[in-house]
Formats: sequence, structure tokens, C-alpha cells
Amino acid sequence: MSKYSSLLDKRYNLSVISNLMPEAITQPAKAPANEPKPVGKALVVGVSSRRSIGFGIAEHLADNGWETVVTTRRKDKFQQFSERHDVRELDYSQSYANIDDLNDVTGLVFCIAKSSVIVPKGLLETSRDEFSQTMLDSCYSYISVIREAVKRNPNLKSIVGLSFLGGEKVVPGYDAIGVAKAALEHANRIIASELGEMGIRANIVSAGSLRTPASRVLPDFSRVHAMLSRRSFLKRPVTTDEVAGAVEFLLSDASGGMTGEVLQVNGGINHSLAM
Repeated sequence: MSKYSSLLDKRYNLSVISNLMPEAITQPAKAPANEPKPVGKALVVGVSSRRSIGFGIAEHLADNGWETVVTTRRKDKFQQFSERHDVRELDYSQSYANIDDLNDVTGLVFCIAKSSVIVPKGLLETSRDEFSQTMLDSCYSYISVIREAVKRNPNLKSIVGLSFLGGEKVVPGYDAIGVAKAALEHANRIIASELGEMGIRANIVSAGSLRTPASRVLPDFSRVHAMLSRRSFLKRPVTTDEVAGAVEFLLSDASGGMTGEVLQVNGGINHSLAM
């Protein structure tokens, strides 16, 4: 076979292959798509369990493109069902060493809520030690966490704390922690004024009644939960995802002009005379 005939055969074979697989032969390989950048990086402080509001908020943020770091006092148990989050063990009253390396957080969500009043009783029967510890856990911890987060994160833009209607109105069984939530809400206003010139906003989401570990502070939670849900304008309880959506809004630039506010997410019960 001549060199010319051999060359024709090769051209013919290439033509056949090209017709059979035109895209593979004629199209350049596509570069892999770049992974989308996260919306921001959120530090969710005080996630106690899978049923907590904090975990629901972390899940919602991760679903919507946020990189998430969560802190808990039970890291080993929590990591079993939270592989998508960076889990850190943190006891704010002892040390902040486990978050020392965090310096790129843009949003902080504070979910610590605790009362040392174990036996249901009124405010007048609450001891000095019980009251002081409740204030430390549910109010001063907010101040302390923010102070440490601001030190470590130069790009921090927005802070969101969680409260409850018991900080504004009298809710049965919410006695000492209701006072602590009222203090938290006013502390947030002062913090917002102090951080404003740094470009950091601070707001509160006052969540409706939800079945979470924190709801155990109420002596008759089921009855109170049903009453609040029935008397709200929506005639139903709010969901964790609805609360989380409000948190995400306050973390985002969409709420850029809001600071020092308390955003009510409770179906309108705060406006009801039936309380």
C-alpha cells in the first residue's frame, strides 16, 4: 500500500469516528464549574441538641449557602448528626480558646438561654443565687460572647440574639428568665450603639413558642404553648424555619439599615390584647 493510500485510510477512519462522536472530537473539554462562594460565615453559639432552635438556624443557614460554625458543650454527641457544620466545644464561662483561630466570621447568632431556677416558682420566691446565675447565663453571656467575637473577627458585620415574649410581657412560668430576656433586649440596644461606628449591627429575634429543650423552664409548657398559638393572629405556632429565616434576614445585607431592633416572629401574639 502506498503512503498516499495509507493517508487516505487514516483520514477516512477519523471522519467515521468524528461522525459517530462529534461532541467528543470537535468540542473542547469543559472546565469544571467553580464552587459557589458561601454567602458568609456564621458562628452559631449555644447549640444544645438536635431539637434546639440553634441547630435549626444552623441547618437553615447551611441550606442557603452559609458556611457554619456551631458551638456546644457536648461536642462528641453533637458531631454524630452535624457533619456539615464545623463543631466547636465552648463553655463561655471558662475559656474561648476553641474559637481563637476563627477570624473570618461575618455573622454571629447567640442562642444561649438557661435558667438555674429548677423548681417552678414565682419571682418573689426566686433566690439571689438563682436570679444571679440566670442573668449571667441568659444576658451577660451575650455581652461576653460578642466582646470575644469582635476581638477575633475584623469582618464581623451582624449579630443576632434570641429572645422570647416573656421579656416583654408576663408569661406564666417565665419569671426570672423573663427578666433576663428583658435585660438582654436592652443590652442589645446599648451594644448596637457601641458597635455602630465599627459597621457592626446588633438585633434580636423574639421567637414564638417552640418545643425545644429551652422550653422546659416553663412549668406547664404544653398549656402555655397551646394558649399562645391559639391567641396569635395566625392561630398556629410558628416554626423553627420561620425563626431561622428571620435570623438569616438580619444577618444579611438586606437588613443593612436595621440595628438595635427586636424583630417579633410569633404570629402577632405580641399585639394581642388577649394575652
